[in-house]
Amino acid sequence: MIYRLFTLVFFVIFNFTFSKEPIRLQNEKIVIGIIDEPFFNLSYPNIQSLNETAKFFLKDYMKLNVTFKNVSYRNLEDELESGKLDGVALIPKNHFFDKYLDFSDSIFSEELYVVSENHSINSLDDLNNKVVYTPYMKSYIEIFKSILDNNDLEAFPVPVENLGYYTDKLILTTNPVLYKPDYGIKIGNSSGVTIALANRYRDLIPLINHALTTKYRDLFLKDLASLNKAVSYNNFYTSLTSEEKEYLKNLPPIKVAYENKTDSLVSYKSQISGEYKGIAPNIFNILKNHLKIDFIDATNASDKNPENLKNKEFDVMVLSKTKERSKDFIFSKKIYEIGTYVINLDNSSSSSGTIGVLKDNVEEYLAKRYDVQGNIIIFNDTNSMIKALNNGKVGNLLVTNKEIFDSNKYNIIPFETIPVNLMFNKENTLLRDIINKAFNYAIDVRKAAEISQLERDTENKTIYLKNKEIRDILVLFSILFIFIILAISTYLYQERLNKKNLLKDSLTNLPNRFIFDKFCREQNSLTGSTFVIDLNNFKNINDSLGHEFGDTILKEFANFLKNIFIDSYIFRISGDEFYGFSFESQKEIIEKLKKYRDFCPTLYKNNITFNLGVSHKTANNSLATSFKYSDLAMLETKKEKINFYKIADEKFIEKMDRESSILSLLKEDISGIYPMFQPKYCIKTNKIIGAESLARYKSLELGAIGPFEFIPIAEKYNFIHKVDYKIAKESIIFIKELLDKNVPLDDFRISFNISMKTFKRDDLITIISGLLSYFRVPGKYIEVEITESIFVLDMKDLITKLKALKNLGIQISLDDFTAGHSTAGLLPLLPIDVVKFDKSLLDSLEVNQKKGKIVYKNLISLIKDLNFKIVSEGVETKEQLEFLEFLKVDYAQGYYFSKPISKEGFVTEVQIL
Repeated sequence: MIYRLFTLVFFVIFNFTFSKEPIRLQNEKIVIGIIDEPFFNLSYPNIQSLNETAKFFLKDYMKLNVTFKNVSYRNLEDELESGKLDGVALIPKNHFFDKYLDFSDSIFSEELYVVSENHSINSLDDLNNKVVYTPYMKSYIEIFKSILDNNDLEAFPVPVENLGYYTDKLILTTNPVLYKPDYGIKIGNSSGVTIALANRYRDLIPLINHALTTKYRDLFLKDLASLNKAVSYNNFYTSLTSEEKEYLKNLPPIKVAYENKTDSLVSYKSQISGEYKGIAPNIFNILKNHLKIDFIDATNASDKNPENLKNKEFDVMVLSKTKERSKDFIFSKKIYEIGTYVINLDNSSSSSGTIGVLKDNVEEYLAKRYDVQGNIIIFNDTNSMIKALNNGKVGNLLVTNKEIFDSNKYNIIPFETIPVNLMFNKENTLLRDIINKAFNYAIDVRKAAEISQLERDTENKTIYLKNKEIRDILVLFSILFIFIILAISTYLYQERLNKKNLLKDSLTNLPNRFIFDKFCREQNSLTGSTFVIDLNNFKNINDSLGHEFGDTILKEFANFLKNIFIDSYIFRISGDEFYGFSFESQKEIIEKLKKYRDFCPTLYKNNITFNLGVSHKTANNSLATSFKYSDLAMLETKKEKINFYKIADEKFIEKMDRESSILSLLKEDISGIYPMFQPKYCIKTNKIIGAESLARYKSLELGAIGPFEFIPIAEKYNFIHKVDYKIAKESIIFIKELLDKNVPLDDFRISFNISMKTFKRDDLITIISGLLSYFRVPGKYIEVEITESIFVLDMKDLITKLKALKNLGIQISLDDFTAGHSTAGLLPLLPIDVVKFDKSLLDSLEVNQKKGKIVYKNLISLIKDLNFKIVSEGVETKEQLEFLEFLKVDYAQGYYFSKPISKEGFVTEVQIL
């Protein structure tokens, strides 16, 4: 193999060194797949398709003995796996085909877009929980999913053969111009398009790479540019009316005037060439080169204003649309946005409210929108305006060009962005409409801005390099100057910081957070008790009776703390939060604080109480840690609402640390969440009729974590919906796997729980229906379990969502019946199918068998009369099963039959039965 490769490399070097013709290779016949992709197949007169370019490259230029076979993305993997293809032309590089193919270097790159004719898309967030139609290309779908996942979003890609049938939906494409969308966003970049050969032909890849590098990549890129240009022109031209086409046919060159007073990215005069550059000139260049609309730069040394346009000295200006200008002119769509800035002197008086603007500029109209006429001073030129600011004759300036103002002397405050448009005389409606259509179909304004920024950066760099010799001399002085300034600034900053840290809270005269932080850093060797206090009902009092009254309450409570904790450290951290450290015991601190009613009559009269958390500070733990546990204990009292205080003892700390560890793991990644399946049995037939999908969690750090731990944490910190949706997704995938294995699933359902918080979410129905649609699983195989606690929700919204689930074919089950709230009266109103009796009902038989049987029998009679099926949970003995069989209960679930098992074990159980 090494000898063969050496020989191959030798012939490559020899032939490319001594011959201008590509190498003639004598190989066996190679079958190359040509992707049947709309853009790659696209051609125009005198412009061949990219697929044709690829064919010519491989057969005529590379001299390979090759035949070509059209193949779709959908069938590509099957064709490769069966060995019917020896390679593929113009395929994105991706790891899915690594086992079949070796890839050349990238020929050209692709960008991924999501576009639509009807659905407005402004950001990635607009794709959340939406169905997006895609090509059958796994790499595109993987990139799409990764981008969504990185932004904590989810969508449901559905591969289709022809995206053209779905343009009214959301589609994922690398060539949005084919579909003329009204809406769309770029979501990322695809891997480069390559030529790939089967592994056995990998020795040819260096030859292909060399040919691409020396000549053919440029030819591909040239054809690609020609196609894009042709598509743009075709989209643009076909959008024109017959009147617009006729007008365009006889249109003389358009005279364009740029503002020569501005120096923004929209338009600026190049210091190198003297020509106008920027977004607007680039747009007119595209109009000329791509759409055959010629233009002439009519800008000269004299200032151009709207009066010149009205006098028809030129045809179009680059200006912002304002109410005043709209009286005499019409405007194109926005081409860019420029920022405006308020400029004032660093030492100016804040009372000076006058504002200076340039005459007839958009800043004048913007100032009039926000201020009265008497405060606005209009200037004819920039120099006189800046002079007036420096002399105190005007308090502020409103400008678009901030670069001319020294930030060391002036305050530069961003104010508002202004859209920039092309402005026409009113009789030029046809020209305006034609250019607007060019923006719709042929000009990517965003790319024009990116190109303009790149050009400007390049020019600035060139100017920078020209002046480098002079600047190098200045750098030596600048370094010394900056060093001195930094030294002085560091000294002043440290002095200011020291003074700031010594300040106390101005209202209560207690040490503030700065001193608290310093105390925690410097006094870690202390032992005693830390405590955290948070006032209740203070905000309502503050809002209703005013801040002055609120300040009185805070001062009264602060004085109380200072008087009873004389030898302690008390801090006001923020608002109504107070922290303290005392050498006294936790019990003594609590007893002292109980006396607040005697010392704080205003608090007592206005029903202001407080919550307290206390923790023991040892020499082994830091003050910051002890205060953290005190704070957590205080928060726990707010939730428990039993006592006004809580002591952070060892048991509490252990619980909080465990909860914190679990929370950190769950926040970082919920991939450790997985389902276990507890079978449900038909009592009459003793056959499995389904299973309940139960959430379990396992992490590398903490091992197995029971649902009694992680479920409450997920509910407490409001991401239980992620757990619910993960189990729902895994359950639906499991049904899909059973169907694919032809496991008989007559009257079979997998159930999963949807919590109360998840049921409150607006995306519930979208997510469940999207999962069923994406994995192509009928709803008849799914059962959603709800608990009695869910009935605290708005009943109308609840019933609407339950009916929506049933419309998908899903059954609804009421779980833990009789375990919590009494819902018997609601049963006739609910669109449910199954009632699950809580395990406690069976357990009650052990306490009082006679009464327990009466209760069970009557409940069964009630549920049967309502025509619901019954599942009895917690069956653990044969006697319990016989009792249920006697009462004709439908289904049973419990350890007597099976504990929750993995899906592999469950598949075995199902197939055995």
